Amino acid sequence: MSLIPSFSRQLNVAALFFLILCYVSFLSACPANAEDDIQALFDQSDMPGDIEQLLLELEQLKQRKIPVNTATEEDLLLIPFLSADDARSIIAFREAEGQLRSAEQLETIIGAETARRVAPFLSFEPLMLKKPEKKARISGSWYGRYFSEIPERKGVLSGKYRGDNYKLYNRLSIGYGGISFSGVMENDIGEPEIDDFTSFSMAYDGSGSVERFIIGNYAVNLGQGLLFGQSRYFSKGVDPLGVKLAGRRLKAYASSAENGFMQGAAAAFNLEPFTFTAFYSSNKVDASVKDGVVTTIRTSGYHRTDSEIEHKDNVTEKVAGVNLLYTFGSGMASGTVGGTWARYDYSVPLEDVGGEPGWHDMGSVEADLLIGKVNVFAEAALAGKEHNVSWIGGVGFPLTPDIRTVMALRDYHNIFFSPFAGAFAERADDAANEEGYYIGLEADILKNLHVGAYYDIFRFPELSSRYRLPSTGDESKIFLTWKQSPLLTAELLLQNQYKEEAKKLFDGSGLKYYMPVPFTSNRARLDLIGKVSRMLTLKTRGEIKFVEGEYPDGGEHSNGWLFYQQAVLKKGPVAFKARYTQFDTDDYDSAIYVYEDDLPLVFTLKSYYGEGRAFFALLSYDLWKNFELTARYAKTWYDDRDTYSSGNDERDTSAPASYHLGCALRF
Repeated sequence: MSLIPSFSRQLNVAALFFLILCYVSFLSACPANAEDDIQALFDQSDMPGDIEQLLLELEQLKQRKIPVNTATEEDLLLIPFLSADDARSIIAFREAEGQLRSAEQLETIIGAETARRVAPFLSFEPLMLKKPEKKARISGSWYGRYFSEIPERKGVLSGKYRGDNYKLYNRLSIGYGGISFSGVMENDIGEPEIDDFTSFSMAYDGSGSVERFIIGNYAVNLGQGLLFGQSRYFSKGVDPLGVKLAGRRLKAYASSAENGFMQGAAAAFNLEPFTFTAFYSSNKVDASVKDGVVTTIRTSGYHRTDSEIEHKDNVTEKVAGVNLLYTFGSGMASGTVGGTWARYDYSVPLEDVGGEPGWHDMGSVEADLLIGKVNVFAEAALAGKEHNVSWIGGVGFPLTPDIRTVMALRDYHNIFFSPFAGAFAERADDAANEEGYYIGLEADILKNLHVGAYYDIFRFPELSSRYRLPSTGDESKIFLTWKQSPLLTAELLLQNQYKEEAKKLFDGSGLKYYMPVPFTSNRARLDLIGKVSRMLTLKTRGEIKFVEGEYPDGGEHSNGWLFYQQAVLKKGPVAFKARYTQFDTDDYDSAIYVYEDDLPLVFTLKSYYGEGRAFFALLSYDLWKNFELTARYAKTWYDDRDTYSSGNDERDTSAPASYHLGCALRF
């Protein structure tokens, strides 16, 4: 094999990083704001997840800011980026020093990085001796979006898809006092009905014995998500300290994701020192059924072809459960301990539980304790006739005021099964077939240097359904954020991972067999963010990735790189953002994931593989104070293919494009 192409590619990569470093010589920069910090967190994800629900909650918190000077610990923990120790520290500061008056003051309590993330969701209004009561008023929002592609997909042109080349989305939420209503209506490209997916919920937040009550669609999050974890937004690897399942235990569901929610009623009762939660759901789900057994619960939400439409809502899922928590506080120790019992049933038996019909029981015990500044959390769950047990336990604590760490152990039984799980894991978010040892750390080394890192060792008792023997692996990742005040903001990501995958191979006679193939991947990414003027902000990224597979007949290498330049221009009610990207990867193994800005409440994670260029432009205009119009155009030019995608999704072009139009009304 000639070394010239490989050497040329390395020169190209070196040139990209040289251009990035030259950026420093002419760019005058300033630190990113809190919104940029949140987007940077999204940008660290390699898996999409249900980020829409998180974006909705963050939007609601921005509209109804939490008063930092009167908030309880539970109120503060509604902010996803705040730890129990952070919440306790804020309350302790208030009691000792008095009111907080600014975000800068908050930085001295929980650190600059965390303060930047949470400040947009907090109100620093000073307390008054006698505050007049505010009359309840109606508030809410409406979001509407229209999305289309150029050219159309093969399924639309041939008629295999029953619908047209557009996607519609409408979301309306209204709040009055402690009562809120939310409704969503959406269809995907190729779906014949504009209301293919609808969701509705009504929630009541009280201050008496009824703490929360929800009718309609909702999500349940208990313990660490081994039984119920329907709002774990991020996969492992996004936040070094993000092991715990955080947020409300009961949440009204308003996302357009067509799975991962209940449909029925749920309530939480405050019976101090106990909290009692009960829920019941009867929901229709899409499923593949073979020989009278559900082989797969379909989660794509697509109903475009005759086959997909036939599988729509063809199985009824029922679940009922209760959770009891005891809250205590004594001296240096406080926290909650409790347990959950639940049972579920499907109108067609599940293959995952041996095809046995009827109700299936499961239960768990949980604890979340704060002892001084040490947070101990754990959950152990059992399910199935054989009472298979999965468990996770962890401890988070500050080594110093500027260094925070978390350590966790997990052991998920290989045939443990809960249809509603959302566990912390390398791949088994269903809390099954995985063991692991994890340590994560965040530190403010200097006033302007933030470091995040983690190391995870994992083991799969069964590598896959094709290869039943165990497999091991490990992963490490480092995040560095350097804010040269006021000159430059630089972000560096380094990642190394070793993991085995079950691959189909053939022997000398042509017979196929499966065996684990070790893959080692290394990845490096550098971002430079700067503010050229009050109106113009630039962002430059360079990323490289190297993957090596150790096949029996010799190693196989896959490399890739990506470079983009982004500009953001803001003046008055107008904001314009544009990005040009160039990429070159050998195959899908070396694909590079990139978060791209989109319309409000839309999370877009693109996977770039092959060779080509991409561009998107996003324009938003605040027509009135609370009415925003947004438009996005995106196009990718591939140099290594004549058509894009395959099957019914194939598009007869090497340069697919799309446009997205939307409006947002807040009142």
